[in-house]
Amino acid sequence: MKRFSKHSEKHNRSYKKSVRWRSIKGLILTLPFILTGCEATRDFLTEIGQQVPIVRDIKEQPPVAPAQSTSAAEMEQQIWQQINNIRKQQGLSELRYNATLASVARKYSQKMAERNFFAHVSPDGDSVADRVRAAKVFYWMVGENLFRSANITQPVPAAVEGWMNSPGHRANILRSEYRETGIGVWRVGNSYWVTQVFLRSIP
Repeated sequence: MKRFSKHSEKHNRSYKKSVRWRSIKGLILTLPFILTGCEATRDFLTEIGQQVPIVRDIKEQPPVAPAQSTSAAEMEQQIWQQINNIRKQQGLSELRYNATLASVARKYSQKMAERNFFAHVSPDGDSVADRVRAAKVFYWMVGENLFRSANITQPVPAAVEGWMNSPGHRANILRSEYRETGIGVWRVGNSYWVTQVFLRSIP
């Protein structure tokens, strides 16, 4: 019986800032980055957010990828409910379900399963920040938990328990700033790949 889990790290401590002027819309500012347990960056972002007006650029989002199967959809729902139960027990707000984030998570779980790898950065070099931006989702904060199991009959409790027993995963689950989540489960034979994306969107 094998189980593996990973949480996203901040691969680049610098943030990318682009400012574009438009004659009608005015200033549009996007600050995309990964934040997983970096207090200094989070506090800096809060300070910037209080000073700079943010306007979300409206773009058409790609179609939502469906769950692999009915059982996979049920597992995604169970993980979402269990994570929210844990947050409620800690006095935190529940994470809203975001269909676009679920689509991002499903596609990445499928990619890991079909290409047989397990990492936050894919062989193509894309990170969770890249995948979320590609789905036309704009955010303040984004994080990711991954889980992989082989020959485990109950992967849902194994994933949640494994995450809660890992400081990095637990920090993502209990981060009060996150407001939304999406979960993707993909199965190949007796192995499961699970991706959970956490997000705080631009107001």
